[in-house]
Amino acid sequence: MTEATPQTLLQEALQKHRAGDLVGAAPLYQQVLKLSPHHPDALHLLGFLLHQAGQSGEGLKLVDAAVAIAPLHTDFRGNQARILLHLGREADADKAFRAALIAAPANPDALLDLAAARRKGGQVVAATKLYARLLCLTPADPATLLAQSGNLIDLGRHDTAGALLRKCLLLAPALIETANSFAFLQITIRDLDLARTWFRRTLAAQPLYAAPHSGLAEVCFFENDLEACLRHSERALELAPDDPQIHVRHGFRLLAAGHVREGWQEFEWRLKRADRIRREGLPPRWRGEPLAGKHILVCAEEGVGDELLYASMIPDLVAAGAAVVIECAPRLLSVFTRSFPGCAVHPYKREGDRFRPVHRYDWLPKDPPIDYAIDAGSLPSILRPDVTSYEHQRPYLTADAERVMEMRDRLAALPPGPKVGFSWRSKEVAPFRNLYYTGLSDWRALLTDPAIQVVSMQYGRGWREEIAAAQKAFGARIHVLAGVDLTDDFEDIFALGAAVDGIVCPSTTLVWVGAGLGRPVMEFGVEPHFELMGTGRHPGFPTVRVFTKPVTHSWEAVTDAITDAVKTL
Repeated sequence: MTEATPQTLLQEALQKHRAGDLVGAAPLYQQVLKLSPHHPDALHLLGFLLHQAGQSGEGLKLVDAAVAIAPLHTDFRGNQARILLHLGREADADKAFRAALIAAPANPDALLDLAAARRKGGQVVAATKLYARLLCLTPADPATLLAQSGNLIDLGRHDTAGALLRKCLLLAPALIETANSFAFLQITIRDLDLARTWFRRTLAAQPLYAAPHSGLAEVCFFENDLEACLRHSERALELAPDDPQIHVRHGFRLLAAGHVREGWQEFEWRLKRADRIRREGLPPRWRGEPLAGKHILVCAEEGVGDELLYASMIPDLVAAGAAVVIECAPRLLSVFTRSFPGCAVHPYKREGDRFRPVHRYDWLPKDPPIDYAIDAGSLPSILRPDVTSYEHQRPYLTADAERVMEMRDRLAALPPGPKVGFSWRSKEVAPFRNLYYTGLSDWRALLTDPAIQVVSMQYGRGWREEIAAAQKAFGARIHVLAGVDLTDDFEDIFALGAAVDGIVCPSTTLVWVGAGLGRPVMEFGVEPHFELMGTGRHPGFPTVRVFTKPVTHSWEAVTDAITDAVKTL
């Protein structure tokens, strides 16, 4: 009878392992280790088997031992990283994935593992670079093409993403995720009929797939068919009840239909998204308990515009008897300090990137301690359950009086006529966002009327070039105030917003600058507008007039109506 050797035992164990017989494979691996205690393959395979059997902690010890013996073995490193990821040790998993890639730079499995881990961890930029390397090695792999298209969509590079998706559809027409992503891209170019066709194709192949139901809800939303929109949205939630993004989109749809309480409750799911702000060191969350004599921290949202919007509810907390600490973007520190004199205001220090931001709260006072904390965007779920709960709101932001006078003096030097602050788009330009924004050519009537003095309040990058092109193309008249920083200096922004006769802009930060100051705002947008909550106006912000259009229509009717409204200022 031939005596069993470590190698023969290992082969027999591996056969059982691959067949899914974990119970049969485990003792054979143990026999190998009894004969050869430092056998790296047996340590690695038994460790991964224990992980598969639900004993990840014990399994990791064995895999770690295998890695210590053979540190350049990519399979060992890869499985070590997978176990660490399962245990929630993301930083250690990332190191292990990188070590596997260093050992084998052209190993597709190592690249895929690290790219997927970066994607899951919200590091989209890093994941995009890794998937690009992977596509150089496997250019026709449908799964990689699909994953990379998702990264590019998140980064706003829709044209490149579309090219990858079309290639993927040719290579793997049965891959339903590709058809679904391609359908979503059609919304960004306002081809709602084609989007619907591809969503329906996806559902024909997989009726229980939630994403195309949510996609059809989006198509119906832009068609202003809120009844059908909510029907598709609710079906998506039935199929994917734990998907934060579907919940958040459902919340917007509910708000647009006037279901205020339910909409804000669904919006709370944003706190479970991978790209949420991770907050370390917070006191207990405020859930509506009485605030008299209590200290509460209002945590900053990710966008400055959101901070300005939700600051409208800080007076409610003060009126309830709370001592309020406000966390805000550094750019808003002086504005909030002046506007809320009875509150403590602290600028955040944001770490990470826009896909995985982190805020730490070791700066919070200890004496007296903070009793509660709440994200600013969660205040409506407690304080604004219906449209009537907005009616008591009053202007709540204050510009620096001296700067306002300086701005008024500069505006007085312009020719006669109403002075209107003007922005035609947001800071960020991307295909989906551009559905809501205009180009300067859409405003020819406003920008060529000598009786109206249009003052640029545009921010971001590239706007000066856009103005120069419009001046050359049709003689656009836009005043640009020298030395005024409309991107980062919110004292300048608020002073100009208070000095002009009105503001024309899309749904951006400037709406809440004007609304918070109580100044006339003419906002343009696409129907339906969820912030109107089914009312046709901005509840709680009476100085804001909203002019909307169907997404597939041109902006002409909207821009003409706003031009006429500006003449009455």
